[in-house]
This record gives sequence, C-alpha cells and structure tokens, in this order.
Amino acid sequence: MKAVARVRSVGEGRALLSCEAPPAACSACGGGRGCALRWLSPAQGTLEVPAPSGGDRPLAPGDGVVVEVAEGEVLRAAALAYLPPLAGLLAGAVLARAVLPAAEAAALLLGVAGLAAGWGLSRAWLRHRPPRYTLTIGEAS
Repeated sequence: MKAVARVRSVGEGRALLSCEAPPAACSACGGGRGCALRWLSPAQGTLEVPAPSGGDRPLAPGDGVVVEVAEGEVLRAAALAYLPPLAGLLAGAVLARAVLPAAEAAALLLGVAGLAAGWGLSRAWLRHRPPRYTLTIGEAS
C-alpha cells in the first residue's frame, strides 16, 4: 500500500506528514470507508514519523514523500488489532459459562472484561511493535 504525503514540519528528529491524495487503486477513501490511509488527510489528521537522515539534503517542510507499507505488515497489524479482543471476548464468555452455567449476566460481564483486556493487549503490542514502513523522499511515479 502506497500513499503520497507532504511534509508539514520537521523538528527534533521527527517529521509530521499529511496525505495529499488517496491511492489511485483504492476507492475506499473516496467512499469514506475503512482505509487506514484516509487518517493521513489534512482534514482528519497527520502521521508523525522519524525523519530520515543521510542522503544529499535533509527533509524540509513542503517536500513530497512516499509512504509504503508492505501487504504482510498490513495483515500482521490487522491480526494484532482484531484477534486479541475477539479471543478475550470469547474466553471471558466461555469462562463464565463454565464457572456459573446459569448466569447470563456473568457471561456478558466476563465477555466484556475479556474484550477490554484483549483490546489493551493489542494496543500495547502494536505500540511496542508498530507496522514497518518505507519512507521515500520524492514524488511517486
């Protein structure tokens, strides 16, 4: 997955990027559906990344960059985001039914608690190991 972005600011080894346009191959952004790259648009937010060092010149505001995320990284991130909460939800409900077979309220409460625990686990995991990406200075061809 590729997105063309523009550097908004650079400071303290970090660069703030905003998406210029949605990828041409994807219609989800135009339809307002579930594309992760639509969060990079100026109206909805920005992406902060480590500023690349080296090369002929440093990164400057206004520069065009290409952010590319491999398909495997997208799938890994989606699995880490969705599977732990789902597993927590199911494990909580199964545990409640095994311990208190006639209490539906307990199954609901333990299911929600498992969902929250799984969400916290996946959030911490993705913050510790975010998806890897490639940042290339220059416009996409």
